[in-house]
Amino acid sequence: MMDASFIKKLQPDPDGLDFDGLRKEGIRLVQEISGDVWTDYNLHDPGVTILEALCYGLTDLAYRSGFGAGDYLARDGGEIDFDKQALHRPDEIFSCRAVTDNDYRKLILDAVPNIDNVWVKRNSAETGGVQGLHFIYVQLSERVKNQGDVSVRKVYTDLIEKVYAANRNLCEDLAGVEIVERIPYALRGEIEIDGKREPDGILAEIYYVCAQYLSPTVAVHSSVEMYKSGHTLEALFDGVATAHGYIAEEALHPWRGQFSIPDLIGRVSRIDGVTNVRHLAFVDGQGNGHDCIRLGGEHSCLSVACLRFPLQDGADGVRLQRAGKAYRVSLRKVETEFERLEFQSQASRRHKRQFDWVEAMMPAADFRNVSEYFSIQNHFPDVYGLNAHGVPDSASPTRKAQAMQLKAYLLFFEQAMVNFLQNMQGIPELFSLDEPQVRTRPPQVLRSDVIPEVETLYANGVAQMEVDVAGLLAKFERYGDRRSRALDYLLGMYGEKLTLNSLRQFWEEGTDAEGERIEKKIAFLKGIVDIGKNRAAAFDYLKPADDSGNTAGLNKKLALLLGLKPSPDGASEQDRTGADIRIVEHILLRPRGESARNGHRIPDDFYNFRITVLFPAGPGCYADKDFRNLAEETVYLNCPAHIYPEIFWLAAGPMRRFEVLHEEWLKAKRQSGGADKTDAVAAQMILFLREIRKKNG
Repeated sequence: MMDASFIKKLQPDPDGLDFDGLRKEGIRLVQEISGDVWTDYNLHDPGVTILEALCYGLTDLAYRSGFGAGDYLARDGGEIDFDKQALHRPDEIFSCRAVTDNDYRKLILDAVPNIDNVWVKRNSAETGGVQGLHFIYVQLSERVKNQGDVSVRKVYTDLIEKVYAANRNLCEDLAGVEIVERIPYALRGEIEIDGKREPDGILAEIYYVCAQYLSPTVAVHSSVEMYKSGHTLEALFDGVATAHGYIAEEALHPWRGQFSIPDLIGRVSRIDGVTNVRHLAFVDGQGNGHDCIRLGGEHSCLSVACLRFPLQDGADGVRLQRAGKAYRVSLRKVETEFERLEFQSQASRRHKRQFDWVEAMMPAADFRNVSEYFSIQNHFPDVYGLNAHGVPDSASPTRKAQAMQLKAYLLFFEQAMVNFLQNMQGIPELFSLDEPQVRTRPPQVLRSDVIPEVETLYANGVAQMEVDVAGLLAKFERYGDRRSRALDYLLGMYGEKLTLNSLRQFWEEGTDAEGERIEKKIAFLKGIVDIGKNRAAAFDYLKPADDSGNTAGLNKKLALLLGLKPSPDGASEQDRTGADIRIVEHILLRPRGESARNGHRIPDDFYNFRITVLFPAGPGCYADKDFRNLAEETVYLNCPAHIYPEIFWLAAGPMRRFEVLHEEWLKAKRQSGGADKTDAVAAQMILFLREIRKKNG
């Protein structure tokens, strides 16, 4: 059936903002207000003409309100200042902190070179022991020489400990790092090929497939290529941010301890050029052939099977045949091709991830000068004397006065429409992270270049008219409320809410409550990426103590929600800052040395997902009972759901004692080989926490 060759009739605007809808509503309102005073509303009635002109002007406003959101945020050149508008690139806002075991695996594989694979095991309620502990097992690449050497192992364990400490979450810690043992196996067998490919290439691919079967490396892909292949930005940047490429969840194979020849034969048979696998076997270090390999126990990660390349003497290896005739191959060529296949599979891992392509995909926009106004008086018939032609010079003074009177009457409507357009032009400022303003931009007073001769109506001149209009609007505009609600919308996009109503009673007398509220919301939005991504983050106990940014994500969020300054920099002794809040993770106080473990009597549930939050008991609002209730409620609402917080308010003396103990503990923890000393200080901190718990009932 052919498509209809006519233009479909324009359908009414469902919102009633089309001309017909506005006109009908206008007539209805006029009839309701005027009753029997007016006419029959025929088309030549001047009142209807005025109504229609106004309706036409309103359709233009409705049209200008229908552009894409980006057009209202664009600058003159069409660019959008995304940072200013609290909008973030996908790679920044979609990625999150490590949560799952696979997240930690991705981080370590990305950050530490020469690692083929890594596995993470954790204590749980089923396995027993202190929950939240991670055990990391690392398979070093064959390129790393002397893997059994203690110094070589320490280099890699230290690197992994640093990566983990910088990315761990509250109430999680590293129990240990193990470098797994590589158990080499060779291949022995006879395989029939079709002769269409170079035998060296076929044999190299056979060895590569076997190597990946025994010990699969984790594939790293280019983000650009993955996006072009159909992956969405949400999928590409889901989980932790990696610096060298995209690692898919399915590429993170679990540890395997059992391998069989039938499985391997199925893989080899799919290689282009292979027609039949006559015989295949795994060969151990003693030269014994096996149809199956079994390593360790069910949950063991202490060893991995790997491929041993055939020796030059040909004692072990795979022979290629065709019609009973053996092919001669060059092991050097086979090895070169094998290395090429390995290098190709890991090529993306050797390059830093580039995000220029993401920036190029940020939404484009068209700058719309929506505040530009064209007066409806230009659309009136000439007989009204309102447009550029005006009233003829030959007209009587009375007729000229009547035209100016109608012009003044229409000015009330036009100024309202101009104010609407001016507010639309101010959307970027309204939704920006700039400092609070009194209002977005001054009102636009209509001039004679827009409405002919209108300036003669301003008794005190244009400048005074601008002042008068601004003063009039200020009585009704409530800009601060609009600005605050706009910021609430931005917060809502990220699933956050910041009312601050409960904090108003604690602000100093004379504080501009509206400005303070806007300022706090702007500060929260400026840190929204960090707050969202690192809401469960713990501090890095391996970093220097003077690093002011090294604090728990919960600490940062509490500081903003409670109206505290984010850091003590530039703060006086009277200022309340985020540094006033101390968070102690019980899991970090567990015994590490043998002597402490042997004499340990504290149950595991003391360490399992528990924190102690310490606030100073004074001065100022810290001594206020209502503020304390608010602070405690804020802690409970924002603490991760699986963590139980205990909250205490300490006087200056006990707080100073805690700070000394905490500093000693951190110093001991950062010193290698100081497990016994760390345990001794940790025991004192545990005793301190139990004492304050006892005193507080």
